[in-house]
Amino acid sequence: MIKILADSPDDARRIAAAVDGKAKTAQGADEFTNGDGHAECLILGCRQPIPTRKIGLLREIGRKTLGVPVILVTDPDPEVARQLRDTRVSDLLWFDELIELPARIDAALRTVPLFRLADQVQESKLPAALRSALPHSLRAATDVPFCSVKDLAGAVSYSPATLSRQFRESVATRATLSQLLSALVIVRAHELRTSGLGWEAVSQRLGFVRQTLHRKSRRWPGSTLQQLQQVPRAQLMARFVADLVRPLLSACMGQG
Repeated sequence: MIKILADSPDDARRIAAAVDGKAKTAQGADEFTNGDGHAECLILGCRQPIPTRKIGLLREIGRKTLGVPVILVTDPDPEVARQLRDTRVSDLLWFDELIELPARIDAALRTVPLFRLADQVQESKLPAALRSALPHSLRAATDVPFCSVKDLAGAVSYSPATLSRQFRESVATRATLSQLLSALVIVRAHELRTSGLGWEAVSQRLGFVRQTLHRKSRRWPGSTLQQLQQVPRAQLMARFVADLVRPLLSACMGQG
């Protein structure tokens, strides 16, 4: 889902039209940053001069929505760079460049680590079932990860046995598909904890009790939840790729 928040209904309609209506317009800042449904990309439309409260909103988004691209649509102004100095904005677009918005969204999504990994898997020489299921699981993990191989299989219309067997035959280690899905739960839990949520809130968001998250974290990456929250995000993602993604893609390349 793409979420839009703009200064006026007219600007919101212009932005929504630029993405063929494939977006939800938020009625306020709370709905924009929280609300129902996970946003893959946030688009904020502001006319110059950008109000101080909107700069504050961009800073808040940077803290709360790690991993979600944020695109600012505004008017050309030499002050923009200074205004955005302490914010996390993925891309900047002028209102008279809205025709470029779909391409900018695609480019922004490719900067999200899990989306990048999904693209790599989709373009690999893995069996068709895995090229469908694994990208689906990686993209889902930016919101609510799949709980089990059975749930993932149902979402992509393959049998759990087929997915598990093809993963086992494709990976260069003894890792299983179930372990990869469990690790994705931890990757998402870490992101939510880093954004400021407590572990109980993280547990509720993901549908696991805290003790289950603790057990998953002890299995991978091998830490308690207290230790997990101290790990830098980039370090955890690098570990996920090294342990569970690279062995899969490396074996696939070797077979090709």
